[in-house]
Amino acid sequence: QAEDGIRDVERSRGLGDVYKRQIRNIAEYEPMQGVLIRYPFGISTSLIREMAEDVVIYCLVSSNQQSSAYNSMNNADVDMNNVEFIIGSTDSYWTRDYGPWWVVDGNGDIGIVDFTYNRPRPNDNAAPYKVSQHLDVPYFSADVVSTGGNYMTDGNGIAAATQIAYTENSQCGTNDQSSVPLSPCAYVDNIMYDYYGIDTYHVVADPNDEYIDHIDCWGKYLSPSRMLIREVPISHPQYNEIEEVATYFENTLTASGTEWEVFRVYTPNDQPYTNSLILNNKVFVPIMNSQWDDDALEVYQAAMPDHEILGFTGSWQSTDALHCRVKGIPDLTYTSYVDGDVNMDDSIDVLDVVLLVNFVLGAVEASSTQIQIGDSNDDGILNILDVIMMRDFIVGTNIFSDVQVCQADVNFDGFENLEAAVTCLLYTSPSPRDLSTSRMPSSA
Repeated sequence: QAEDGIRDVERSRGLGDVYKRQIRNIAEYEPMQGVLIRYPFGISTSLIREMAEDVVIYCLVSSNQQSSAYNSMNNADVDMNNVEFIIGSTDSYWTRDYGPWWVVDGNGDIGIVDFTYNRPRPNDNAAPYKVSQHLDVPYFSADVVSTGGNYMTDGNGIAAATQIAYTENSQCGTNDQSSVPLSPCAYVDNIMYDYYGIDTYHVVADPNDEYIDHIDCWGKYLSPSRMLIREVPISHPQYNEIEEVATYFENTLTASGTEWEVFRVYTPNDQPYTNSLILNNKVFVPIMNSQWDDDALEVYQAAMPDHEILGFTGSWQSTDALHCRVKGIPDLTYTSYVDGDVNMDDSIDVLDVVLLVNFVLGAVEASSTQIQIGDSNDDGILNILDVIMMRDFIVGTNIFSDVQVCQADVNFDGFENLEAAVTCLLYTSPSPRDLSTSRMPSSA
């Protein structure tokens, strides 16, 4: 079920204050724990074997085909310890197009916000819910028609798509097939902001002029500051349209306010080089046994020097390649917040101690992410020991040895004394720690 107001999740700090954090859509290049594929496969078992070296393969499969799927991967020496089956029928192998879109909510927790798949394939359209059940993550649904192959985000509130993001939603009332960019559609833009945290949505006419109108056929965000766009010779019939789009993106700004660094990959015969998969420190690029393959891999290496660039052949087409058939599953344990920053305001100070105390007292319920970053001693629960460790980190002294820090009865043997200590800390704690150089100590 869709939930109104999902954009901002509110939690009490325990001091009568309320904080709001906007939802954030997870980018492809962020940490991933797995990939979503389906059986019968649309990719080679050699590609599956390579991905299974590092992440979990989540394989959608109908119950009567699970044994066949297992045998196919096992016979190809796939690490079956890194394979999980999600039981359910599918209509196609394009998991990118119908797979779940992931968000980080206002508490820092990861969940799925689904959309209506733009194809009449009911089994595929139901896949995101099946994934949410398998992984036990929250599931929401937005009333918008879309497809994953026509969507990319930087993870910081910027996203891009071709014109069908608007034209396939009747509420937009447009059939614009040529503008770069299209005029905004308030209906779609509001949903993208409310449900995915997208405040800058670049919707442009498809420069390829293909039937599918998917952005991954010609462009890709590689990082928060770099992107890739295809390049063709001047004799190519779509040269002008592709250069128009490239110029447009070269003049747009990143979330940090700088211009994008745009890399170009040469695709004279419509090779699908932009239809690649970024998976942690590896990039899987579809190659065509073409004289231009090596050049394409070199472009990726120049743009992503800290990644291993791997080329894979397959039944690729200019409108359907590797990216279309694999979808990343984010690392559900990952958080960008520093240990100790339980109110997630990018500093560790007395307000974090106060909120942590309220968690311990049961006055406020901690999210799973807040439990993770507040559990300083890594014992799996939030308790008085975490409060002590956080206080010591902020003040820089041991609370039991420095009696001058506070004249309250700080023996931490009950809730009343704990509250007294926090009141004292409000008046004695120094400035927040600089999170660029400080980290909460490990319990190890």
